[in-house]
Amino acid sequence: MRDDLWTLVRFLHVLGAALWVGGMIVLGAVAVPAARRAGDRDAGRRVVTTAARRFGVVGALAFVALVATGFSLIHHRGIALDQLDQSDYGRRLLAKMGLLVAMGVVTLLHALWQGPRVRRAEEAGDPVAARRWRLLGAAFDGFLLLAALAALWLAVSLVP
Repeated sequence: MRDDLWTLVRFLHVLGAALWVGGMIVLGAVAVPAARRAGDRDAGRRVVTTAARRFGVVGALAFVALVATGFSLIHHRGIALDQLDQSDYGRRLLAKMGLLVAMGVVTLLHALWQGPRVRRAEEAGDPVAARRWRLLGAAFDGFLLLAALAALWLAVSLVP
């Protein structure tokens, strides 16, 4: 029974990763380009905004599940958090955790700061500011994609 519990914890961890990272990739690689090609800029924006908000709830729950199950798995393996930097495994784990924290911060900046600035600039009829804020959003998206791939690489390298 105890092994089944840890199998469930690992499953929830992988599910959280798939939902969070997969959702970001789908939004960035599918939803946003499709909305831009739709022709109606306002309708496309509404679709992306609606999808992003819905994903925000799923993504936040997945992120919480990732963190909770991640710490549970670290504890289950008997790894002391204050000694992570003393082994190759621990350093890779620290790097993964650092990437996840950075991705969480960038995701929040994207959703709560950069995105609303684009909308305000467009509503104010300021195409220069809107373009500048969209470019920052593209930089955030690029970082999130590369960080997600690096975190997945690190995660795979941690499997015994």
